[in-house]
Amino acid sequence: MAMADKKYGNCDGKVAGKSQQGTLVEKEQVDTASTSWRIDLAKVDVWYASYGSNMWKPRFICYIQGGQAEGMIKACVGSMDKSPPKEIMWKTFPHRLLFGRETSMFWGVGGVAYTNPLTNLNDQTHMCLYRITLEQFNDLLFQENELNVDSDYPFFDLAALRLAEKEGSISLQTASDSLYGNVVCLGKEGVIPILTLTCTLSVVEKFKSGEIPIRPPAKAYANTLIRGLVKGGRFSIEEAEAYIDNAASKPL
Repeated sequence: MAMADKKYGNCDGKVAGKSQQGTLVEKEQVDTASTSWRIDLAKVDVWYASYGSNMWKPRFICYIQGGQAEGMIKACVGSMDKSPPKEIMWKTFPHRLLFGRETSMFWGVGGVAYTNPLTNLNDQTHMCLYRITLEQFNDLLFQENELNVDSDYPFFDLAALRLAEKEGSISLQTASDSLYGNVVCLGKEGVIPILTLTCTLSVVEKFKSGEIPIRPPAKAYANTLIRGLVKGGRFSIEEAEAYIDNAASKPL
């Protein structure tokens, strides 16, 4: 019995040792998967084009460094890489600005900004462009769509980037019905692609039909857009207010 007890004890110890080692190996594999895509995408730059609250830099920085800007009802966790944008510039694009949905995670009751993914030369939307890495762009995507930043896989990898450049836009399958489930490539600045986030065309049709409500922005949210436009030198306060009011009231 003593030998049996000893043998059982040794066997149990070996199994426990293997189990612990296996757990460590699995964890190491997960950690490697989680970091390897970040290393690759950190080497690639994109221009992220914002037409909503992220036009105001202090609010955009919350997505990078974490925190909560004035008017927000919830803090952002921030990106893994908290480096500030390498460059900032402004451009206008021939897309329709609109506001819709009932509520949002960061602003509460009221519509949030979208652009129609399709171009229309009669429309002009002002956008603030931030030069960031594709890794940071993924972390922004995670946060915009209420997903965990600490992911083992990217939301938008190099293959998706190339497809968006070729096709003009790409719908993110796991977020197609979320707030911002569509990545649109607006062209390039030099050799660097310009990407913006908006809804899918199917959501635009739901806005038109009334299935998803069109709503004006909450005051705090609208004020953030106005701050961004004024600080960016695009408009005076009065002009920025008129720009937002027109987008919110103009029929689709």
